[in-house]
Amino acid sequence: MIVTISQGEKNTINDVAQFFSVSPYTLRFYAKKELFPNILRNKQNARLFSDKDLEYVEMVLALRHTGMSLPSIKNYIDLCALGDQSISERLNIIKNELNNAEEKVRDSIKQRDILQKKLSYYEKAIDNGETNVTWSTQHHFH
Repeated sequence: MIVTISQGEKNTINDVAQFFSVSPYTLRFYAKKELFPNILRNKQNARLFSDKDLEYVEMVLALRHTGMSLPSIKNYIDLCALGDQSISERLNIIKNELNNAEEKVRDSIKQRDILQKKLSYYEKAIDNGETNVTWSTQHHFH
């Protein structure tokens, strides 16, 4: 997905931070780690993000969300700069991170289901007027 805040214009770090729901501090930190190559600065030395820069921000945030380390993200960004010669390696990185993201989703669903069962248990206990409600004994671990 290509994102655009102000199409064709340069966006400030505050614009970008608000759009992606991250702090300007986070974006500055990532920029200092050289995860957003070629960001221009204005006369006041403020970073200005182009549409291409926004694509980098989006990808860095997605990779970070999967748990990828900053050095690994930097490696991916460096591979992007190499162009076509690194496509296979970048493809493998993205496949691996997609698998990590899908595993996190499965784990989150599993944890959500546990919480839903506990919520249901508590609601039924309250409806039935039970006292001293702590844990359900209906689940047996094997």
